[in-house]
Amino acid sequence: MARTKILAESGRLERLWFSSPPAWLRGLAWLYTLGWQAYAGVYWLGLKQRAQMPVPVIGVGSLWAGGVGKTPITIAIARLLQEAGVRVVVLTHGYGGNRYRAGVLVDPAQHADPAAVGDEAAELRLALPDVPIAVGKQRVRMAQAAMARWSPDALVLDDGFQHLPLARALDLVLLPVESPLGNGYCLPAGPLREPPDGLKRASGVVGVQWGRDCLPPPQPSPHAGRGLEFLPRVRGRLGGGQTLPTYTATIAPTALMRLTTGERLPLDALRGRPLTLLCGVARPQRFLQSVDGLGYTVAETHTFPDHHAYTPDDMRLLAGKTVLTTLKDAVKLSGRLPDACDAYGLLIEARLDDTLRTRILSLFTGTPAGSRES
Repeated sequence: MARTKILAESGRLERLWFSSPPAWLRGLAWLYTLGWQAYAGVYWLGLKQRAQMPVPVIGVGSLWAGGVGKTPITIAIARLLQEAGVRVVVLTHGYGGNRYRAGVLVDPAQHADPAAVGDEAAELRLALPDVPIAVGKQRVRMAQAAMARWSPDALVLDDGFQHLPLARALDLVLLPVESPLGNGYCLPAGPLREPPDGLKRASGVVGVQWGRDCLPPPQPSPHAGRGLEFLPRVRGRLGGGQTLPTYTATIAPTALMRLTTGERLPLDALRGRPLTLLCGVARPQRFLQSVDGLGYTVAETHTFPDHHAYTPDDMRLLAGKTVLTTLKDAVKLSGRLPDACDAYGLLIEARLDDTLRTRILSLFTGTPAGSRES
């Protein structure tokens, strides 16, 4: 009963984003949209120019406020490039870390303290131990610093679609397959950081699916029939006769990581054990439904706001329990767990479709990919 209540509370905002919001929220969304259009208009009118880097910059972003899978897909792209022999640096904002404004360069294999660089940068370091990471709010300055420090062949910009100062060779927008645009409204009435016509700036849209067992039930979208369809290699039609390449990516759990040792275990290692679930992410429903799909036994659930800074009181909730959390939360819990707490992170992996992989690699091979650059 307690878990049902927690699930209902954590999904309340998300349900609102799939429905018609009240008039006062629509008014706030209208003001938010005006603010965004003023910011974007400065670049559209040419009053400010976007900074060009001497190497391709691949942007990974979304219209959604969070929880679409930007970090795992950034990791997948960086791995793809690394395996192809491309020297890559990841740019991330480091929100929540005390170096967010000043910025910091994290060398390969260097420890990334989440208190300094934020939880997402620490998650990137855990997944990409051999890839340099440039952390900071000022993306252009950090990109320039990364070029001077490491001389990479490519930069991958995590969560950067709304960051207009830095130009991209390939700008990918991630949208959830089950409801690409939610109710179509900007924050706070809906999930969007900018109006849907912002897709015209994109090089392509990636429809994100969260694994067969983890995919939440489809939600009706008010944009049905005129929004983007996510079928492999189908192009969504935009205004003005333009077409937008559409790709797919799947995100699914792959393994468990024991927080005290870093040991990787198969997913069935926790089956039959009563688990305490813990997460502080933008869309906790993703994590909770992933756990349901894995058939785990859940004793209790604790959800917190995105980028939550865990306190000693939070830690006391975990004493003597078997805990399962997200990798984003795990990097903040390691070394702080109470006695007799057996804690694990749920490792997830993004898989890109072949067309998207080819499109990305074409930036470095000169192979025509049939899609425009932003």
